[in-house]
Amino acid sequence: MGRHGAVIVLWAVLILSYVPAGCSDSRGWGLGGENTNGWSSVSLPDVPRQQAFDAGVYAMQQWFRLDEASPEDGLIKSATTEYGQRGGTERIRDTLLKYPNRMRRTATLSVESFGSGSMAKCVVRVERLDTADHRVFRDNERFDDYPNETPIERDAGVSAGQDQVWTDMPRDRALERQILDVLRSRVTAAPKDAHPQSPAS
Repeated sequence: MGRHGAVIVLWAVLILSYVPAGCSDSRGWGLGGENTNGWSSVSLPDVPRQQAFDAGVYAMQQWFRLDEASPEDGLIKSATTEYGQRGGTERIRDTLLKYPNRMRRTATLSVESFGSGSMAKCVVRVERLDTADHRVFRDNERFDDYPNETPIERDAGVSAGQDQVWTDMPRDRALERQILDVLRSRVTAAPKDAHPQSPAS
């Protein structure tokens, strides 16, 4: 076998040995199939998963309307919430003019069994509406624009939803911690082994 053939065989061995390891490594994946690596988390020793899940539902509802809550998967997802924010998104005009931005955020909370208790992980994803900026860029990049074509004609057939362009922003880590703090306070305040007492004879 020549040198070229040996290199091909070596690459094949490396690829085959890598693939199974990548497929079998489930660390960082929640029960609902979410990749939870890097999410804000809190360990809840001696707190059963169901109790932590119920507290997670309560905590999420302090800020969001829920879209999904699956005890079997240990996953709680919020509906998307829109809000206004002046500045604060690291653009020049935000710093100088406190430009009013239209924002939206979505939260996901995962609750898993962990040792003798459970662990809760939370992520709050944030997006900024950049439709106007996208239109300017699109129009500047348009090479097939005809002089007699009006802006209305160019955008004909495009609904408001289809024309919206949302840009990913840094996560709201402060809100993630607030949600987890409420969850932890909820399970700490609740008695872990509350059983109805039998009536005195």
